[in-house]
Amino acid sequence: MPTTPQRDLSAPTIVIGAGPHGLAAAALLNRSGEPAVIMERSDRVGASWAQRYDHLRLHTTPSTSKLPGLSVPRQAGRWVSRDDYVRYLEGYVVHHRLDVRVATPVQRIERAEPGSKAPWLVHTPDGPVPTGAVVVATGRCHTPNIPDWPGRSTFTGTLLHSAHYRSPAPYRGQHVLVVGAGNSGTEIASVLAGAGAERVRIAVRTPPNILPRSSARWHAAGRLTEALPLAWRDRTSLLTQRLAVPD
Repeated sequence: MPTTPQRDLSAPTIVIGAGPHGLAAAALLNRSGEPAVIMERSDRVGASWAQRYDHLRLHTTPSTSKLPGLSVPRQAGRWVSRDDYVRYLEGYVVHHRLDVRVATPVQRIERAEPGSKAPWLVHTPDGPVPTGAVVVATGRCHTPNIPDWPGRSTFTGTLLHSAHYRSPAPYRGQHVLVVGAGNSGTEIASVLAGAGAERVRIAVRTPPNILPRSSARWHAAGRLTEALPLAWRDRTSLLTQRLAVPD
């Protein structure tokens, strides 16, 4: 009968990904006495954030954007910019003395052979690393996806994913269609419209809930209703939205 591998307490937990979630997980593991090593495939911390468009700003306030154990610097302002947030992530590594191995892609994870000291093997280009536990924090925003719409092959305009958009300068005087009204879509559309684009349209499948950043004070009120029945919450959210954003 096969034996269950016993965990080697000297083997650190492997955290895959040096974005916000990976850094926070490693910091909390270290705080609890569990040593952790972060493996990041790119050459820097917070690579997905660093590669986003120039004028990106968080839509959440610093108090709700901070990671455990370190506040976002007050100098970053109320709406933290891309560069300030990347600097915050880099400072988070220093503050918590995290062990981050950049340029170390994880190729695969597999169970160790029966009788091994650690139950898992994390394979990297430098060889397998034994570990007792693995935290996968690879995120969901590092691989752009453009749907295979009919007509893409014959479209003569510029078709660009938001991951590759950098600034509004190339679009002055042009007609632009932004597909999707998420955080990136609405912010990019707003900046394009104010930076000289001839016309900006947003295409969405369903009507979105649009709240300006100035209405963030109402978000806390919404959190207070989470314990209410769903029907009550729907009614109060409509009232909150009307108070925050007129008709």
